[in-house]
Amino acid sequence: MNKLLLYISFFAASFAFGQGEVLEIIDYEPPIYKFENLNYRSQIDHDQWNFTRGEIIHSGIKPLINIKYQSEEKSRFKISKGWGKRVENFPINNFEIYPLINLEGGFEFGSTNLPAVTGGLGFGLDYSSKKWVFTTKLLPYYSMNGYFQDSIQTNFNMDMSTNRALASNLFYQGEILAAYRANKFFTLLGGYGKNFFGEGYRSLLLSDNIGAHPFFKIETAFAGIKYVNLYNFWRDNSVDPFDKSLDIPKFTSTHYLSWNITKDLNFSVFETVVFQVKDTLVNRGFDINYINPIVFYRPVEYGLGSSDNVLIGASMSYKINDNHNVYSQFILDEFLLSEITSHSRWWANKYGWQVGYKSNEFFTKNLYFQLEFNGVRPFTYSHKSSQHAYGHMNAAAAHPAGANFMELVNITSYKFGKHRITNKLTFITYGADDSSNVSNGQNIFKSYTLRPGNFDQLLFQGIRTNVLNENIIYEYAILPKIDMYLTATYNWRLVNTSQGTQNFHYFSIGLKSRIWNTYSDF
Repeated sequence: MNKLLLYISFFAASFAFGQGEVLEIIDYEPPIYKFENLNYRSQIDHDQWNFTRGEIIHSGIKPLINIKYQSEEKSRFKISKGWGKRVENFPINNFEIYPLINLEGGFEFGSTNLPAVTGGLGFGLDYSSKKWVFTTKLLPYYSMNGYFQDSIQTNFNMDMSTNRALASNLFYQGEILAAYRANKFFTLLGGYGKNFFGEGYRSLLLSDNIGAHPFFKIETAFAGIKYVNLYNFWRDNSVDPFDKSLDIPKFTSTHYLSWNITKDLNFSVFETVVFQVKDTLVNRGFDINYINPIVFYRPVEYGLGSSDNVLIGASMSYKINDNHNVYSQFILDEFLLSEITSHSRWWANKYGWQVGYKSNEFFTKNLYFQLEFNGVRPFTYSHKSSQHAYGHMNAAAAHPAGANFMELVNITSYKFGKHRITNKLTFITYGADDSSNVSNGQNIFKSYTLRPGNFDQLLFQGIRTNVLNENIIYEYAILPKIDMYLTATYNWRLVNTSQGTQNFHYFSIGLKSRIWNTYSDF
């Protein structure tokens, strides 16, 4: 239908205005604009944005709006010079609706020795035009899973990276995203979903570990620069995870400036502030002082006399060529230079770092390789109360482990035909709390006033815990256009503490839509 309308429009316009002459018309395929999935294996499959060099590509800002075609050939009309702008202005619409599936059965040997069953069926809907991109995905599912009982992240009444349970063992994953491209400079985005900053598997600035939430985003792009204003609506459910009426609303306001210094080198700066809707004196609502798109938040926080939580950070990446990328991140919560130079290990010297390398052609075609190192000091992301902590619904908004850890991540993935085999190995060491009345700096939702002193606050303090996760995933593409795969998974989890060692083995097979990440590898 799009082809027929475009043919008719060309010939009608030619007779009406008499300008230009259609020299040749070949098969035309309209572009489809879509939000790229945040699932890390989908990003490996669609790696053109993550490795392609260019001043207009900002692969550290996700979700990306990608351009796809029905086939490999990106065919076009061949027309005379006088028609170029008219072609660009023809409306092109695309509408798709498709099923989403999460069917998985397996068995866990370890803490419970119980079967694990997940079953869910939903739908996805995509629409795009020259100006608008819209998607909605909804996947309710039933989950009976005894796996991961030892997690340091206790999500009462929630599943990993999802939202509050609909009923006993009934959860859902979903998103509603819309983008309006006003012109080549401004894009307005918003809805109910997640965002991610960075080139790594993890992000120390903002990740998709938390459940979907309402947000509004403005992206401004010009001359190799993309500037993002992001406003999130989060909730704190620490009072009672089972009673939604007791949730405490909070907002974040974020600036992210991504600068492609060259087509290979990117440098980005980040700042965010977390503030609650109500405090002991007044119902603030969304503080208009944080709407300013260019102001620095720390001076505003001091000017307001507030106890809001401000974090700053930076990212850097260098694309060696179209197949290799090195990257890094740094997050800074608080610090005092005199305490750093004196090596006092002051508790409020709160920061984290990341370095990594990834390749989509590691010595051979179709072999993906990624190596990443992350570390975060104790008490980073935390505050006096959980209402100001950098997290949503008891999940950390950056690294899922919170703070007080060091981690090594390796991902190796090979694709052949419709098959993909992925090996993901993570090793993390963190210091957990040994008392409910003391915070050793790992649980970001615990008040830092519960710290065991002001000085000599060390990495891994508390109950030192080592966790090794070996995850092997086989996938067969059933309907790759809608990211539907037949999967087989084996997960070995080894947990070592001063109290002993535990082994967990998990096997499963299923039919799944590969759309979201669910983190259980820490």
